[in-house]
Amino acid sequence: MRKYLNKIIIIILLIILSLIVLNYFNNDSKMLETKVNNLKEISTPGTIEISNPVFKNKGLNTNPYEIIAKKGIQIKNNIELYEVLGKFTNDNGEIVYVKADKGLYNQINQTIELIDNVTIYDDMENKTSAKFAIIDIDNKKMNFIDEVISVSDTSIIKSNSSVVDEKNNTIVYSGNVRVKVKDR
Repeated sequence: MRKYLNKIIIIILLIILSLIVLNYFNNDSKMLETKVNNLKEISTPGTIEISNPVFKNKGLNTNPYEIIAKKGIQIKNNIELYEVLGKFTNDNGEIVYVKADKGLYNQINQTIELIDNVTIYDDMENKTSAKFAIIDIDNKKMNFIDEVISVSDTSIIKSNSSVVDEKNNTIVYSGNVRVKVKDR
């Protein structure tokens, strides 16, 4: 009887451990969304609602970019954005377009966190979509998180996450990576 009880206890502990691990990985993708949702619940004095905000930089230390949204809510140094569109110029003068349902723009850190229906594309029909993305303007990096799909004229790449590093001219896919090479 004691052996049977020990086996049941071990099985229950394994199930609990599995649930904890699964919850840990689920929290990564939800953390960014929670951050924006928490901003909605904070009743901070000095919160300013902005219609059609536009942020531009002609590029002294960074390449030119423009971020526009249908609506923005400024809370200290962060601006929560809705229906986000952006245009970024890379070192080669090529334009990269950005689109997302929501975003969180930090003016001091020069980062924009994009949430829901994130799509980034260029004029050469390369397109990457994800649930979340973080663009670090100063460091010229884009981090894509959760259900990442990159499509070009030669391939389709699906992964859990991806980092595009313009400074080092690299793209790294991680997690469950699947590549399909298109026939020409």
